[in-house]
Amino acid sequence: MLGLLGLPVEEALSSLPDGSPRPEILEISAPLRDGEKRASGTLRLLSCREGVWIAARFLDQDPPAQKEET
Repeated sequence: MLGLLGLPVEEALSSLPDGSPRPEILEISAPLRDGEKRASGTLRLLSCREGVWIAARFLDQDPPAQKEET
């Protein structure tokens, strides 16, 4: 499982052997200022524990440019 750490979750799931049970995905993150969960970024695998995978979102790209007010 160590080779899966850091991969996007969907890519890690697709590398599981056929017929193996799908693990529960626990998404963790620091809350945003409004208390909502982060929705942008790539969900990447951080840890694998007995049937539970822990993942968090990472901004792999620059965030979208914001329009400047004139």
